[in-house]
Amino acid sequence: MKYFGLVRGAAVSLAALGMVAPQAQVYAQQGSNTNAPMVVKSDAKLAADVVLIEGSFAGRVVDHSGTPLVDREVVVKQGDKEVARVTTNEKGVFTVKNVKPGNYIASSGNTDGNFRVWNEKTAPASAKGHALLVMGQNGARGAFGAVDPSLLLLTAAVIASLIISAIALGKINNLQDDVDKIPKSP
Repeated sequence: MKYFGLVRGAAVSLAALGMVAPQAQVYAQQGSNTNAPMVVKSDAKLAADVVLIEGSFAGRVVDHSGTPLVDREVVVKQGDKEVARVTTNEKGVFTVKNVKPGNYIASSGNTDGNFRVWNEKTAPASAKGHALLVMGQNGARGAFGAVDPSLLLLTAAVIASLIISAIALGKINNLQDDVDKIPKSP
């Protein structure tokens, strides 16, 4: 009898879950294409200021631990126009000569970085001497493993409803046991 109550409770909980979270399947399908390459896009609001040194745009490509990445191809674009395609040296440094001030996107592998490039005379004090591309960490992050805040709230609601259902079903089972203990009339 107790196992029947447990099975019934699980069925009710799963039905409640299906009613509360019907869009979970949609979220699962959106992230199901694991063969697609992860591309981290840049955002104009996240542009870093870099100063041109003698007309050259310089930068470094490193991994998440700061280790320089050697012989990495870096593509520099201004808008949709490719300005240069260079390779990093043994220190992970790349240099593009004869660059004019403006907005540029430097890409290496699956990472894009958005940079506002200034000449030496007009660069703000916060401008750095080189660009930095940290593989997988530039631009708008979270293409893989990102959690939508509404999904977090939905998960919390599902967990709360499961707890409430379990408590309610426990009380119902206790009442059923009490009813079963009442002597039956002959």
